[in-house]
Amino acid sequence: MLAHSTILCIDDEELALSLRKQVLESAGYSVFTATNAIQGLEVFKANSINLVITDHLLGAGTGDAFVTELRQLSPNLPIMRLSGETTLHDPVEPPDYYLHKLEGPKEMINEVRSAILFSGRR
Repeated sequence: MLAHSTILCIDDEELALSLRKQVLESAGYSVFTATNAIQGLEVFKANSINLVITDHLLGAGTGDAFVTELRQLSPNLPIMRLSGETTLHDPVEPPDYYLHKLEGPKEMINEVRSAILFSGRR
């Protein structure tokens, strides 16, 4: 893990967001949270973020507009989309990542570690 790696998690389901934060912090990451895209952008702009983990479905729509705006602000930022769907409609490759919501904490930590390490090599 990169020293002092900071993750921003966005999810409109507060229980899932809280659990994800606990798992990531127990693995040594600093974690900011937001319950919607607008709040997420504010947190992102105010902090140095190494990885964003966002629910694919945010409120009534998808997180696509949010990811597009993040990508404009930081083209190489690793972004991990969480979804309950088996596949996303668009191909996902670094700096974008996909994680199924049913993956356990170990798998999530492994994917997060991999995304952060990969982005640190560029």
